[in-house]
Amino acid sequence: MTVRFDFLSAALLSLSLVCTSAQAQETRTPAVKVLQTAQVTPDQDASEGTDSAEENPASPESESPTSETTKTTSQPDGSTDKSTAEQKPEEPAADDATAGTDNQPKDSQQGADTNSGQPAAADTAAAPPEPATLSPLASAIKQALADTTSKSDDEQAKKEREAIAALYEKRSYAPLWVDDNGLTQNGKDIIAALQDANSYGLEASDFAVPKTEFPSTGPAALAADELMLTRSAVLYARYARGGRIMEPAEMLNSNLDRKPQLLDPNDVLAGLAAASAPAEYLVSTHPKHPQFEKLRQAFLAAGGAKAGSEAKGGKRVMSSAAKRLRANMEEWRWMHDDMGELYVFNNIPEFMQYVYKDGKVIRKERIVAGMLDKQSSIFTRNLKYVVLRPKWRVPESIMVNELWPSLLKGGGLMREYGLQLETKDGRVLDWRKIDWTKDDIRNYYVMQPPGRKSVLGVVKFSFPSQHTIFMHDTPDKWMFRQAQRTLSHGCLRVQNPVELADIILDYDKGWDKAKIAELIRSGPLNNEVAMEKRIPIHLAYFTAWVEDNGKVRAFPDIYGHERRITQALDGQWDKIKKGRNHLAPPQPNFNPKAVASSAPARQKRQPRSTGDIISDMFGLSF
Repeated sequence: MTVRFDFLSAALLSLSLVCTSAQAQETRTPAVKVLQTAQVTPDQDASEGTDSAEENPASPESESPTSETTKTTSQPDGSTDKSTAEQKPEEPAADDATAGTDNQPKDSQQGADTNSGQPAAADTAAAPPEPATLSPLASAIKQALADTTSKSDDEQAKKEREAIAALYEKRSYAPLWVDDNGLTQNGKDIIAALQDANSYGLEASDFAVPKTEFPSTGPAALAADELMLTRSAVLYARYARGGRIMEPAEMLNSNLDRKPQLLDPNDVLAGLAAASAPAEYLVSTHPKHPQFEKLRQAFLAAGGAKAGSEAKGGKRVMSSAAKRLRANMEEWRWMHDDMGELYVFNNIPEFMQYVYKDGKVIRKERIVAGMLDKQSSIFTRNLKYVVLRPKWRVPESIMVNELWPSLLKGGGLMREYGLQLETKDGRVLDWRKIDWTKDDIRNYYVMQPPGRKSVLGVVKFSFPSQHTIFMHDTPDKWMFRQAQRTLSHGCLRVQNPVELADIILDYDKGWDKAKIAELIRSGPLNNEVAMEKRIPIHLAYFTAWVEDNGKVRAFPDIYGHERRITQALDGQWDKIKKGRNHLAPPQPNFNPKAVASSAPARQKRQPRSTGDIISDMFGLSF
């Protein structure tokens, strides 16, 4: 009886062990299959092997964490080991249809505007997930970032501070410039680039760097040096793109409708972290325009980088020639990276217009610009219409300051030059039946129909903006013989505008010269031809231009913008005379009667030319 009990017990125990083993094997098998599925061989498509990847092969979310880890290996500086990871190139960004405007920002008017020429940031800058235990140096960096708070940050500084914190968090607080022994070679190189800022028209004194003669030791001190260099590098990239003067229209003059072409600080930091030579990447953030580099070389030749001892306020003392070149370099920091395939470049101080196609000048011509008290604004917009046989709508400032007083004295200007009064919805009114002592001319439009006397001539180029400035023809060709052609109320008058129309309408419509000539001769009045392609119109202000042979051509600072930029860069903000805001509406208490009574009597004489008519009518011309 005892023997049979022992035998039965042994049999039951054996059966239990077999079942337990089989259950364990069955539990392990799916895990093995999952790991085998996640492996991707070098010649195997990454989308093969998982259902989710097959459904959405382009989606990063479809990849398992195990697969991603086996494909990339991050280095201490945040870069990726290319021997174990095949990087997928970024798709190029689509062209912005509105690039070339100044309100881009981004403000960028400059629309306007994307920075198509900015250095590309790599996607491989991130380090592996944060380990359970940080190194003493990484812990010190994390703590230093946590201790960094500022209530006085402007909007851009706040963006930069947040971008720095995000980068280090993504890197598990691994340093870029230091290690446990002090500065790395990348750290020394970035210091050298920051200290060479003078060579690019910046101020090296603006960028804090560690004292290399007394190397820091200990995690806290090394972390402080690390973050000091990162912040200085980001600030350098901001200043390289014009960020010393963030709002030229507000800080200098309302006619300077430009914006710094800033790079996204997240992109800058990613580029620094991914670059094999971060210092070279940092220097590459300066504008790529050929003229910028030519000006820089002239600036170096003028001794700008080696200027004398620092004046009061910490800014260097340099020659007037070097300051002029530096100011013009600064303006290029406000110009869009993508100037356009075909674009019109009007340099106001030079009184010249250049048409560029594929980076080469295909036409140049004289222009007339705004008077000193009625300046041509500096901005960029895309061409919207070429108007053939245009009619002219008188700007409000001229209506208020010149036509209204004339109406109170009988309306001689309206009668003499064929001007007509219209309601806002386009109905023509008899201006003689309105009591101008009670009514306000700003309730109407004043138009000049197309014709021989039209101040717009036979063609107008419209690129709408708040400045109400456009380019147009003129019957008064005598103006182009003047040396200083500040003769208009702000619009640009083009010497041979039909030739400009030929180029533009051929590029946009494929029209030949014969068709355009026929439309000008007998086509519809005020024929607005809408543009289909992007054609930027740049109104620029460069008082220095460097030829291919290195010769510097200088032009007069007619509106004082060069002086204002120089004062700002020298830190002399209190000396800047901004002038009046040309966009401010007329004062509500404007008294046209006072203007009319104080205006000198007009002589009754027959004008000698259309130019004299315009001079009599408005002081000079439009």
